[in-house]
Amino acid sequence: MIVDMLIGLPAQRPGGIVLTVLIAVSSGAIALVLGAVYATVCVGAPRLSVGLQAALAVLRGVPLLLLVFALAQLTTMPLTLTGFLALLLFSLCHVGETLRGFMAAYPRALRDQALILGYGRIREWACLRLPWTLRTSLDALATHWISLLKDTGTLTVLGIGELTTVARALSERAGVGDWELILVTAGLIYLLVIIILIQSLRLLNRKLSPRDTMVI
Repeated sequence: MIVDMLIGLPAQRPGGIVLTVLIAVSSGAIALVLGAVYATVCVGAPRLSVGLQAALAVLRGVPLLLLVFALAQLTTMPLTLTGFLALLLFSLCHVGETLRGFMAAYPRALRDQALILGYGRIREWACLRLPWTLRTSLDALATHWISLLKDTGTLTVLGIGELTTVARALSERAGVGDWELILVTAGLIYLLVIIILIQSLRLLNRKLSPRDTMVI
């Protein structure tokens, strides 16, 4: 029983917690590298990267299971690779934006320190900017990685094969163009709901925050 939980059922191996951790760690690590590149590009060229930021914002609003369905429907990749790529894109959307936000807040004092030490742009990025960004964003990244591990476990337990098989079975009842429109619309709707929720929470936080009182 313990062996089955660790490495999967005999007829469905590899699986279990070992596969879950391996997929979560590998997808999270690759997303961290790509996210650092994404953050660097967006901070270095904010106007030129508007399209890239918008694309990831839309993708970030797509639920993970819907993303698995989309990749299964629109590609012919193996099932395991489909699930891994879905987790990678899902993680990249969140990690990339987190790193971009922290990298944009890179303090002026460290920039001045790099000038005093005679660092070039590449050396400053490698020795100061990137380490500072990773260190300050660690709490936010840890929260995402915990969520990623849970989502990976869900896909492993449910079975990526079953999910993608259902997606392909459903695709036989709709044209490819219809599916593309459905997926894009669903992503935009989820993005809109998330934006409304975030703005509502910000408004509620302002209303509930203590106000300064005037002493007479």
